[in-house]
Amino acid sequence: MSKSTLNTLSTIFGLIAGGSNLLGSAGVINHGVAGTIGGIATVILGYLVQQPAAGEQSQPQK
Repeated sequence: MSKSTLNTLSTIFGLIAGGSNLLGSAGVINHGVAGTIGGIATVILGYLVQQPAAGEQSQPQK
């Protein structure tokens, strides 16, 4: 994926995770549902931030 696509998807899933947390703590949605949505979005976000952008080489771990 291109760097622009990765940045866009990361922003979207970050907003989903944060928004569900906010809505759950405000009582707008059920806490369990908010936790589930936030957890799934966070897992996807964690996966996306580890992906090298197209044309970039991954850096070795130090």
